[in-house]
Amino acid sequence: MGVISKVERLAEEITSLDEQEQNSLWECVVELNFRHGLHDLSEQYRKRLKEQGELDHSVDEILMDLKGIREEIARHDYSE
Repeated sequence: MGVISKVERLAEEITSLDEQEQNSLWECVVELNFRHGLHDLSEQYRKRLKEQGELDHSVDEILMDLKGIREEIARHDYSE
């Protein structure tokens, strides 16, 4: 079965649903797309951290880095 016929068959199934079922379907599609997007973003971020040699940092190291960033921002934004 070709791709077009699968898509057409799926479209026919969708259009045969009542409005509430179609709305539920689209909500599921949106949720799945969102999850896939988050997964893809996570993978890209993980890849970047690995390339930078930062993927295996401990939680304590990450928290210390964040504390340093927060302090630097506070010095910059709140210094007179």
